[in-house]
Amino acid sequence: MKRRRVVLVAASLVALVVSGSAAALLTPGRTRVADGPVHLVALNYVAFAYAVGRSQDDCDHVELWDMAGHGHWRFGRPGPCTNLGSTGAGISALGVSGKRVLWVRYNGGNERDWQLMTATTTQKTPKQLRFVPQDVELPSPFAIGDSAEDIGIPYADRNEVVLLGENGRAVFKHVDTSRIVAVTAGSGPGNAIVAALRDTGDVVLLKRNGTVAWTASYPAGAVKAIALAPTGLVVQLGDGSLERRTPAGVNWTGSLPAKATMTDYASGHVLYTVGNQIRSLGTGTGRDALLLTGAAAKVPTVATIDRRGFAWGRGTTANFTCAGCVGDAW
Repeated sequence: MKRRRVVLVAASLVALVVSGSAAALLTPGRTRVADGPVHLVALNYVAFAYAVGRSQDDCDHVELWDMAGHGHWRFGRPGPCTNLGSTGAGISALGVSGKRVLWVRYNGGNERDWQLMTATTTQKTPKQLRFVPQDVELPSPFAIGDSAEDIGIPYADRNEVVLLGENGRAVFKHVDTSRIVAVTAGSGPGNAIVAALRDTGDVVLLKRNGTVAWTASYPAGAVKAIALAPTGLVVQLGDGSLERRTPAGVNWTGSLPAKATMTDYASGHVLYTVGNQIRSLGTGTGRDALLLTGAAAKVPTVATIDRRGFAWGRGTTANFTCAGCVGDAW
């Protein structure tokens, strides 16, 4: 079964708060120590990408870890940050497919510069794909979504949706009627491979050629998170309710606890955060399982699930455990 991915609507940095010293039900089979806090993670098949925040001696950057061949690559030269803006700088979104990583970098003062950056294992110097300067009060013009297998990395630039292939070329470009606030990729019903959430509330499902497969209608602001699976479009609504839809209608419903947020989806399980816990909800069994827990910390723990395994960042460590190990837990 192919992996299904989810994207948060509110912000890429929303995540569970877990301390670096807290006990966990899942233990890593492999761990790497970074130069700074690991605050974003993305997992696609055997490619594990993570964003590392600034430290005293190093600037924020992205790293890629091959969980099959065990190769590891850092993008951007080590060294302290320079020319940081007065209103903040950093990395706000991340995606990966095979040997290619895509991320959003921002920096600025009253006007913030947003850069869509990419790099590969053979072209490790980050390359700027798009650049948008705008008022610091405005949200990011870019959204990056999770992906599955060899589909590519979906991203949005305001009202344009692009599926970026591992080779660096666009699989398709779709100009929508509305601004896109979230995207995700997977093998969905009706030949859909990308789901894009409009600021009007609707979710438009796109085929591999960029044409519209079907549309799921919701009120503006109602959708909190989305995922795309062969069984349907999985949606979390603002009241915590979950539903799975196909072109024929809703085929499953569920719910999460108050203040919980769906953060990922794979193999029929919703990965979600609530309080200081990372939990999973089985859509077939209804079983709710605790995967990780801990106390509050300055840097939240971030986690992602894939049919090959479970990956998370905690403090300055990037961690991975096998799919079978997760299967025992949920």
